[in-house]
Amino acid sequence: MQKGRITTLLIVILLAGVSLVSCDREDSRIEDERVLLEQYLKDNGYTDVQPTSSGLYHIVKQEGTGDNPDRADFVNIEFEARLVDGTLFETSDRSLAALYNIEREDKLYGPAKFKLEHLGIQGLREGIMLMKQGGSSRIIIPSNLGFGAADLGIVPPYSTLIYDVDLIDVIKDPVEHEKNQLNQYLIDNEIDIQPTSSGLYYIEEERGDGNLPGDNKDMTVQYKGYLLDGRVFDQSTPTNPLVVNTSATNIIPGFIEGIRLMRKGGKATIIIPWDLGYGAEGSGEGIIPPYSTLVFDIEILDIN
Repeated sequence: MQKGRITTLLIVILLAGVSLVSCDREDSRIEDERVLLEQYLKDNGYTDVQPTSSGLYHIVKQEGTGDNPDRADFVNIEFEARLVDGTLFETSDRSLAALYNIEREDKLYGPAKFKLEHLGIQGLREGIMLMKQGGSSRIIIPSNLGFGAADLGIVPPYSTLIYDVDLIDVIKDPVEHEKNQLNQYLIDNEIDIQPTSSGLYYIEEERGDGNLPGDNKDMTVQYKGYLLDGRVFDQSTPTNPLVVNTSATNIIPGFIEGIRLMRKGGKATIIIPWDLGYGAEGSGEGIIPPYSTLVFDIEILDIN
């Protein structure tokens, strides 16, 4: 036998050995996960709960009403997510996140609105589809339906996930749903002005001085942006106001339309329907949910 063929054969044998060791290690971690899951079920009195065909455990805490959501529906949920040892790794509650030292500045806390088919965690999607609007459930997700072998730091590989979910809304038509939310906001805040031709609501508080800015003017702006439920998603500071050009194309169109209606020293609140804001997808960073109406309190400090 030639030397080259011997070398090749040795490499194949070595690779096969590495593969077997890797498979053994994976099998061991899967078995460890199974043992921990069984202990969790026993400790929490869930030994009579049967898993779904995929291996998911769904425990109804409060039965909701209406239909179960489909994959194509939008949902609005609040949640807490833990490991079997009780470690909290994600939540929609900011105060709880702060308490457990997992608060993130790039996250909009509070109810999370999204399209079910866009949810990346297979087990969570399946579990929510077993719920009804107004219901609460505990969804126990084995790693093969969760993050698998991925190491996410606070979530180790082969981790069972425990999600406590409140299903606030099942949204079949997100456009109609957001329209109803906006109409209720107008009623609750006694706003009876007519929108502009684009659909923007402009509520002037102080007129300001001088002329309207027109095209290609730099405006120095103080602002606070929030959703209809009052959650603030962005704001400037006294030492760091926003400078924005009235012809900018990298700013949502509703914001540009609103500031072009203002003068130096003016103050106003503008209400931006979803189609003049971040649209059907929401913001790329995930801060603004899809189909979200935005409210901005604005003051114009200067116009150049």
